Amino acid sequence: MVGTLCLIAAIGYWIAGRRPVRLWGARLRWTGRAWRTTAFLSALLLITLVCGPIEAVARGTVWLRTAELMALLMLAGPLLVLGAPGARVSRRFHLGNGSVPGRWRPIAAFALFTAALIVSYLPAVYRLTASAGPARAASQVAIVVVGYAFWSQVIAQPARRCALSHLGRVAYLLLSSAQVRILGLVLGFAPASFYGVPLIDQQVAAGILMVPGVLTDLVVLTVCLYLWLAQDERRNLGGSDRGGRLVSLAG
Repeated sequence: MVGTLCLIAAIGYWIAGRRPVRLWGARLRWTGRAWRTTAFLSALLLITLVCGPIEAVARGTVWLRTAELMALLMLAGPLLVLGAPGARVSRRFHLGNGSVPGRWRPIAAFALFTAALIVSYLPAVYRLTASAGPARAASQVAIVVVGYAFWSQVIAQPARRCALSHLGRVAYLLLSSAQVRILGLVLGFAPASFYGVPLIDQQVAAGILMVPGVLTDLVVLTVCLYLWLAQDERRNLGGSDRGGRLVSLAG
């Protein structure tokens, strides 16, 4: 099911951007559109692998299911956003450029992220999605959607502005990283397993949450901090930052 949805998404992405994007031709250049297309297709490939060949093995252990969750949420999510599919669809079907984002969108996305993270580790949900079937496939699709919604608040797509400022993105990512680490601490220091597996399995899952699970957060957080500090420096030098450009105040 998930693989079929990825194929449909790839076809839709190509249809939405087939005029401005040229991947094959006599003069292939590594343009912005090319790397966005590469990011999007890489995300679809990652989702297909995680939810396909690796899936049968991952269902048996908590740590592999955690690795799968982090791959979908923290790797596939930002790669999908970097592909800018929303901007392509809006441009293709003349839906508007979305230049004025909703103020409540980051709050809603953060709430979805928090809920998905907590619900995924509830013992009842763990048992419900322990075997292949509609519940398992639906949970994977939901995680991918949540990941896209979460990262679209901190990674701007072409012709779209993020509702959050650079400082707001820093706070947004710090809070999300804190939640992942707290969940890791709960799983790691629990006196017994919550899922009927060896305790060491659950502790390895906690380690995945606390170290590689927040690497993407740290990378994007570093970029946001750099942009925020650079913006302040430009203002101190006598300019203002408008749309990423330095506008002189002298004239």
